[in-house]
Amino acid sequence: MWLSALAAPRRVPRRRSFIRDEETDAGPLRGPQLAVWRLRLPAASTPLILRRDRPFDTEQPTVSTADVLRYVAVARQTLSGPLVLEIEGPGDPLASPDTVLRALALIHEHHPDVLTGLVVDGPLLAEYVDELEDFGLNYLALRLDAVSETAARKLVSGAVYRAEVLEREDAATLYLEESMRALYVARRRGLPVAVRTTVIPTLNLFEIGAIAEMAATAGAQRMDLFPHVPVPDGPLARAGVPTKGEMEEARADVARVFRDTPRPQDLAGAPALTWLAPERFNEVDVDQLDAVDVMRILPDPFEPPEEGKVLPPRRAQIIAVATRDGTLVDQRLSAAEFLRIYIVTPNHLKCLGVRRLSDDPRRRQDGVGDARVFLEALVGCRALVATHFTKRAVTLLQAVGVLPVAVGGPVEETLDRVARGTMRHA
Repeated sequence: MWLSALAAPRRVPRRRSFIRDEETDAGPLRGPQLAVWRLRLPAASTPLILRRDRPFDTEQPTVSTADVLRYVAVARQTLSGPLVLEIEGPGDPLASPDTVLRALALIHEHHPDVLTGLVVDGPLLAEYVDELEDFGLNYLALRLDAVSETAARKLVSGAVYRAEVLEREDAATLYLEESMRALYVARRRGLPVAVRTTVIPTLNLFEIGAIAEMAATAGAQRMDLFPHVPVPDGPLARAGVPTKGEMEEARADVARVFRDTPRPQDLAGAPALTWLAPERFNEVDVDQLDAVDVMRILPDPFEPPEEGKVLPPRRAQIIAVATRDGTLVDQRLSAAEFLRIYIVTPNHLKCLGVRRLSDDPRRRQDGVGDARVFLEALVGCRALVATHFTKRAVTLLQAVGVLPVAVGGPVEETLDRVARGTMRHA
């Protein structure tokens, strides 16, 4: 079995590693496209809009916040390439804020390179959009399958909204109003939105163009169409499955509408959606992630972290620092009464002592005062670090081969960067 007999973690072979040209329902993606891993997790345990095409199943398992973090961590260690975490179902993610928002916050903190998205119905977006911005949500997928009251009543069977159970008519009204509102809220906040529509022949096939026009006018970046997959014995089990020709015609209508409809002037750019088309996703197999021993891929806390190969090595040198307590670079050269002298080697850093600077009043003005006395304090030093240098000090230091580095911050980190040559000088 995949990764089951390994003593050390290895990368999972990619099922699709090729680059290709793709096309979405809203138009073609220009140029070669790199495949992306998508990890879809059902972390929403609470329903919002009760849909007849996909009845809510109280027995369907959901994942916890800890599960989300575990799956993402394993995926990052075992897969190569971009990773998207998409939380969808069985309920609405925003109806389970304790789980979903906590997961987004932790992913944003510990895995900032992972793109995150939510698949929502629309209601509650306005209430949580501030948190979604704070937690770095990259995009929303809005389920929008109807724009008319007739189709909405056929689609929904009710809703659970703010602890209140709504009957079909009220739920249909809520669905239509909040879907439109969600599009405008997302556009106003610059949150990219892709509309997802399930094509149901007897319910909404005739209004796909109207849905696309509403989505394009309200600021959706893209509209993706999916064929209806009837749930056995479900309310819409006999609603039919669209033919290949019907899907091609519907996609052509959507592409035409998005091409011809004037776009909102305040529509923000959507980098997360310009290249996240459904055809580009490699779906992550959660069962394979479950087979990985998490303890094997975690770093050993007792081993020092490996030094990145992109960093140049540290060069041994002596560096003077204007610091009060040896912790932070926190003094201007003209205000410093003494300098701490450090020796930096490829593997060690040590403070050699303190050298006092002149009490000459002129030094308080130009940072130097008597040049001979000032330079005596820097004998053997390769660089001098302070928060600010005067022009005279910079000129004198450069003339004698001492590098002036104007920066503030932790002494140890600053010295490391100076010794590697990655710190800009004054």
